[in-house]
Amino acid sequence: MELPPLTRNYFSSAPDKERFYRLIYFMMIALLVILLYFFWGPLRDTGFTYSLVSFTISNAAVYNFFRVVTVLGSEGFFLVFFAVIYWSLNKHLGFWGLVLMPSSIFVTSEVPKDLTRLPRPDVPGVTVPTYTFPSGHTSGAISVWGYLAVMVKRRWFWIFSIVMVALVGLSRTMLGYHFLGDVIGGFVTGALFLALFFWIGVTLVEYRIADKISFRLLMLFVLVIPFGLSFLPALYAPNLMGYLAGAASGYLLERKKINFDVRGQWWQHLARAFAGLLVILLIISGVNEIVPFNFHLLTFTQHAFSTFWITYLAPLLFIRAGLLSVFAGLKEE
Repeated sequence: MELPPLTRNYFSSAPDKERFYRLIYFMMIALLVILLYFFWGPLRDTGFTYSLVSFTISNAAVYNFFRVVTVLGSEGFFLVFFAVIYWSLNKHLGFWGLVLMPSSIFVTSEVPKDLTRLPRPDVPGVTVPTYTFPSGHTSGAISVWGYLAVMVKRRWFWIFSIVMVALVGLSRTMLGYHFLGDVIGGFVTGALFLALFFWIGVTLVEYRIADKISFRLLMLFVLVIPFGLSFLPALYAPNLMGYLAGAASGYLLERKKINFDVRGQWWQHLARAFAGLLVILLIISGVNEIVPFNFHLLTFTQHAFSTFWITYLAPLLFIRAGLLSVFAGLKEE
């Protein structure tokens, strides 16, 4: 799967269209902020939320539809999704998705939630141990699906991504997890983060920053910074920063020692997905069965190991098992 090079033309290769779409993008963010400011009370109205939840639970088809949709904005889905992309479609796209997913949820939702400390809707049967504003599923969905749309650069995929983001956001209110204002807040924080993510990414590429930093210093940076951030007072900070540290350190090692090729026969792709995802399940769920209590270092290490498995250990195993080929062979230190 070949992708266009990363440039500052995010929406269109035509300069006039690019400027127009950027204007629309930031105007939409500004309008949502204005909407939140002037209609904060109605957008967090319990009665309105109850009416949506009542409609959802009284219609089995609608309820099941939104249960499926809301999963498409969850960190678990994105972890599996980008793992398969990394192993079988495009490892660069998959890797940056594995970086974007935890970073966006952490910055756009987990930290703001702990700052605002607003309670969730009091809906019977819905129990979530975190605060409500802004919606992490929504901000994560707009970051991830927006990232994919910019990278793929196909009109049909833009339409698909916009629909996905809208449905994920709607599902959070329809199922009673968030007020509508939380969802709009997620749109705003996710869209702002996505713009910042691409600005930083293009800047790093243009100035070849990674080539000017030694391998050891990069490894230190991608391990120490996420570990330090994991101590911020957000409930899932160790989980998300663990994902980030494992993905980044594994990818740096992969580039240095393996440099694998994602191409292969259909059965090789299937075997990679089956074996690779089985190990992720064992790492995430198996550890919790063995150690039924959580503490910070274990949580961080567990989640870091899951993405380190995706970006480095799994490709290494796949090569040994004949499920992957390499560009330059295994390299010595």
